[in-house]
Amino acid sequence: MNSNYVKMALTMFALAMVFISEAAFAQKYKTSADTLKLNKEYAAVSLDIAQLNAKLIAEKNKTSDYQLKSASTAKDASQSASDSRDQAEKATNGKMNEMKKSVKKAKRAKSEADAADSALDNQTDNTKKIADISARLTKKQDRLTELDKQRAAILALK
Repeated sequence: MNSNYVKMALTMFALAMVFISEAAFAQKYKTSADTLKLNKEYAAVSLDIAQLNAKLIAEKNKTSDYQLKSASTAKDASQSASDSRDQAEKATNGKMNEMKKSVKKAKRAKSEADAADSALDNQTDNTKKIADISARLTKKQDRLTELDKQRAAILALK
């Protein structure tokens, strides 16, 4: 039974060594001749990072607007529903004018509720966009770090 554990440990060690060696040889730019290509990719990745930062700032600025609109429309929807309920109570006496007002206020309450729902959807979409942009930004920054390491390795060869 102990020999099985030893075999499994040796297998795991061998796999770890394979993964480590693959990571070491994964460097795309290795020689001084590759410096031009590295610099070109470095510039492109840096530009992507700047653009993503700008998008992230814009989306974060929208967040407070969406939160305010969501809160405001929810309050308006609640007030419209209350007004509609009050008008419906008045309309129970059977007067046609009161019933028309009740229907009108009910439609307005529905419209306000739809606006509140839409504002909440916009706020949720904004949160998802921020998360997506942040994830993409992290990947680009990781790539830039990798390019820095490759540049350092090339400079060490000189």
